[in-house]
Amino acid sequence: MSTTKNVSIVFYKGTGTLAEKLIRMWTKSPFSHCEFRRSDGLYHSNDRFRFISRTQEMHLDQSDWEICDISLPSEIVDRVERRQIRKNGTKYDWMGIVFSQVFRLGIHDKKRWFCSKSNADDLLYAYRLMKRIGKSEYRSFIEELSLIADIPIQNFSPEKLYQTVKKIAS
Repeated sequence: MSTTKNVSIVFYKGTGTLAEKLIRMWTKSPFSHCEFRRSDGLYHSNDRFRFISRTQEMHLDQSDWEICDISLPSEIVDRVERRQIRKNGTKYDWMGIVFSQVFRLGIHDKKRWFCSKSNADDLLYAYRLMKRIGKSEYRSFIEELSLIADIPIQNFSPEKLYQTVKKIAS
């Protein structure tokens, strides 16, 4: 049996900026942003102020964030985290925000990210990787992450990702 590592998807519910308040109002959610907490303690997502994909150290005020822990096979986490590094520096997916989140047409840029799309993509990558490798010990992880595979990644808002990850994490 393979060993596991813990990662988390963390959801911002603090006061935030005017833009974050608008996101909450539009999505009818307490969450305006999310981050992927890696096994090394760094965070990966699109920076909510500079609109660029990055991996960095962060210090979270626990009262401002909802944390959903996920355990995955170590070798899968390692590959997801290497892939995240390759995402660093990519620009914000404004087209996806407008045409997938606001107008809900499912149109997005496949090489650009917004926070929930990037985090869902990381989990979807883990799911597809485990399915492709096909080890029997991955079966329960694949079953849990199958919820991610049911929704196109560009359709995930922080709230929709939270609802999905909450089921995976429980």
